[in-house]
Amino acid sequence: MQAQSRFRTQLCRGIIDLNVKLFKREKNRVQLTEAGRLFLIEAQQIINQWEKSIERFQLATKGIEEKLIIAMTPLMVETILPHVIYQFINEHPSIEISILVEDSAKIEDLINSDKAHIGISLFPTRYRHWHQELLVESPLELVIPLDAFDDETGTYIDYEELFQTYTLFTHHHPTIWGDLLHKIQEKYVVTKQVSISQSYVVKRLIKDGLGISFLPRMIVRRERMEGRFNIVPFDEIDLPSVPVYLFYKDSVQVPEELLSLFQTRDYL
Repeated sequence: MQAQSRFRTQLCRGIIDLNVKLFKREKNRVQLTEAGRLFLIEAQQIINQWEKSIERFQLATKGIEEKLIIAMTPLMVETILPHVIYQFINEHPSIEISILVEDSAKIEDLINSDKAHIGISLFPTRYRHWHQELLVESPLELVIPLDAFDDETGTYIDYEELFQTYTLFTHHHPTIWGDLLHKIQEKYVVTKQVSISQSYVVKRLIKDGLGISFLPRMIVRRERMEGRFNIVPFDEIDLPSVPVYLFYKDSVQVPEELLSLFQTRDYL
């Protein structure tokens, strides 16, 4: 803190030594001059670089050589991705990793403002000069409660009855549900539907026998193995897949070992 205080004092002294007018008063309002706006940009860059240098020094004293912040969509928290990151942390103790769980719509801004280094999002980035790749593309599956399927009836499933009997949970994915719901309603009578923003809530409600939904295969992997609910075949309409994108600025140095882990793991 003392070092930061001294630095800001020196910066203020530098402003005095500039011998230029940084502010102007117009109609009882104080505004920056052209020189003031230029200096504000330069000063902010200096302060940011100073704070980054202090952070690197503090990490180095702890034996940490690098810090990475990963911003990811809540959907990926329910996949094996956290285990992949945990494996990397164990194998590379000199690299500190922090995870921000944020809505996909906000992840690009976190990367752009340097509040995170790697983005894992349901939306692709709009910045063409960033590095981006398709991390996984997961098909949708119809997930229903255990008591909705009687083994004695064989493999026949009355989808019309399912949509009339159970609540359909929708809109837990930001892009697919508008078109998907329209197709379902064209083919079946959907008596009840509830919009829920988070898929982990949808999974819990289905386990409790309260409804049905279409969920990406990659987030029901464990439940499928443990038999917590039924995943039934559904080819009545063409179901979309859920893409997940990984992106970061070209200026960010991402460890090749981490990228390799991301790219080679089977999320499905």
